[in-house]
Amino acid sequence: MRKIGFVFLFMTSTLMATPLTWDRLVKSADEDPVLKTANRRIGSISSGPTTKLWDDLELRYNLGGFGFLEHDIELRLKPNSVGEQKATRKYWKAQKSYQQARYNVDKSYLIYDRYERALRYVIRQKMATINEELYQVNQDRITVLHARAGSETFNAVDLMGAIEKTAALKAELIADSTALRDTEMKLRSWVEFDSISLDTSWLPTMEELNATLQQQSHVDSTFPLIAMAKGKWNVNEERLIQENAGDRDFISHIGLGYKHVIAEKKYKWIDEVDYIGDRDQYSDWKESCGSTPGCEAWLLSRSEDDRRTIDKFYLNIGIKLPFFSNNNDDLMRRQISVLDAESDYLDEYRDLDQKVARLHEEIVALIAQWKVQKDFVAQVDAGSVFQEFAAMAGSDPLLLLRAKESALESTLKAVKLEYDIFQRYLILLDYAGVFSRSDISNHLKAGIK
Repeated sequence: MRKIGFVFLFMTSTLMATPLTWDRLVKSADEDPVLKTANRRIGSISSGPTTKLWDDLELRYNLGGFGFLEHDIELRLKPNSVGEQKATRKYWKAQKSYQQARYNVDKSYLIYDRYERALRYVIRQKMATINEELYQVNQDRITVLHARAGSETFNAVDLMGAIEKTAALKAELIADSTALRDTEMKLRSWVEFDSISLDTSWLPTMEELNATLQQQSHVDSTFPLIAMAKGKWNVNEERLIQENAGDRDFISHIGLGYKHVIAEKKYKWIDEVDYIGDRDQYSDWKESCGSTPGCEAWLLSRSEDDRRTIDKFYLNIGIKLPFFSNNNDDLMRRQISVLDAESDYLDEYRDLDQKVARLHEEIVALIAQWKVQKDFVAQVDAGSVFQEFAAMAGSDPLLLLRAKESALESTLKAVKLEYDIFQRYLILLDYAGVFSRSDISNHLKAGIK
């Protein structure tokens, strides 16, 4: 039973094994937190601004004295400026385009980073294999030199050189192992896998690259960095229009109010005339004044609110006098921000155009160097170089080992050139926005269209 359990676990783990492939690695960018944040930015403004009939709406209350007899209630709003709604909609449309451009830049870099790490792993594997073969060739050379010790053809300097080269090759092998382990850890931070299956057929050949780069690509608004700089410029322009439209608020506010007065109480001078209608009050007043005919008293009187209901409502309008409003500083600040964004766009365009042209030249030159190295390796593989060495040296093993070593060193140089070529090619694809496209799976072979 225990054996059956072990077999079952082994079969289950084998079925659940998920090797790392190019396709899985590229698709993992969709789950990156950076891209999710960019998606949320776009989603937050995708619906656009809500329609506003006014800027501010407030309810005001004024208590006319702590006698609580007068109450003033007003509903006041600030109407939109002339053309502000249209300018606001255009601003948020430009903002959405800018955020989409930022999203493309983020996505392009994330996929570029994954391709670069995977390419580093594939190339380093090739280099490690070649270095192991070079190490074995050097060990064979040491064996031959030890066998010739004491003979006339023995050269101690050659033996010392081979031993020193052994140390250098060991260091290269350690560097290869360390680089592969570090790269694998980075790849594992993006995708969980049990093994790495990065097929080299995913990569374009040097001939395909050379054919792709025959035509110089021109920088335009489809390049993510250019689109982002252009989008920022447009956002600043639309913000300028929006803020200028906001300055056209000639009506600062409109208010509709209601003034409720329960009664009015105030002090007044009263005399005999005020008491003629009330004999009791008159008697009291007469008694208090005595025989003084001009006696007056400072007493509190009350008067009721006898206004019509319609007269209790009122309208309040505030009109701004634009000729007395100085906003030149704000206008200059807005214009400068637009000009700065335009300068940034032109600088980005010029800088990227130079970088793209330089990358084209460097890749084409490196491909030419790669061809030279591969032609030499092809001659060695065909046996022509070995035959020439054998004819000259009579099948001298040291000379044959040197020929094999030369072929391996040329292959190693070609592999390093491939890495340099692909490094620049990836940067070129990143600039061109190829990695931000969702309609292709193999961005490397898709190239620049």
